[in-house]
Amino acid sequence: MPGSRRVPTQRTEVIMDSDTRNRLSREIMASAAILNRGSESVRAVMASEENRFTHALTDLQRLSHGEGIPIAIVGGLGAIRYGYPAATQDIDIGVARSQLDALVKVAPRYGFKVAWEAKSGWHTLTHGDVEINVVPEGGKARNKAPTTIPGPSKLGVQQGLDYASLRGWLELKLSSGRQKDRGHVVEVMKKAEWQSLQEAREYIAQVHQSYVELFDQLYEEAQEERKQEEQRGGAAP
Repeated sequence: MPGSRRVPTQRTEVIMDSDTRNRLSREIMASAAILNRGSESVRAVMASEENRFTHALTDLQRLSHGEGIPIAIVGGLGAIRYGYPAATQDIDIGVARSQLDALVKVAPRYGFKVAWEAKSGWHTLTHGDVEINVVPEGGKARNKAPTTIPGPSKLGVQQGLDYASLRGWLELKLSSGRQKDRGHVVEVMKKAEWQSLQEAREYIAQVHQSYVELFDQLYEEAQEERKQEEQRGGAAP
């Protein structure tokens, strides 16, 4: 512009010694390793990547078929299965009340260690460094939950190892009372087909009135979030 003068700028160069550069490099690599490890659960479910989660699931499958113990996969892996890549560091499994003792007894034969055996049935197994949390039929997701946890058959698993049905997974998440689980439900609802959610709602309505009220609330939140994401151009395909 006429009469204007360019204001000179001074570049500031940051000089790091080799020790600082090496330390930062190590920290970056460590952070990348943590992120990579944290997403193994997602890659195991969505891409069938061979890693510590698929190894644990393979041995759970062997145990289930070998001993005739139906096992339903619930929790964070269920969220991934239904479209929300929620990185998790453990595996939650639903087991029938009548099979809890047998599960703990035979687990070591299939590569598992019994880390915790509880009278209530909330056992904990480990497979390498993967924790497997047993969600027992007849237990409660929280002390004040109005219903008890259904067994694998009601969760849609009659035999072998498989993911709980969408409606069964939703029932468990709605009964937990945890904010994190509500967030998972909202994210899955944003991905799920309308017909599947309608069928799930009909089922939930038969379980408990408070659950269907929460279902409707979270569905509304999911719709609002989805609409906002579409407006911003960030909606998932």
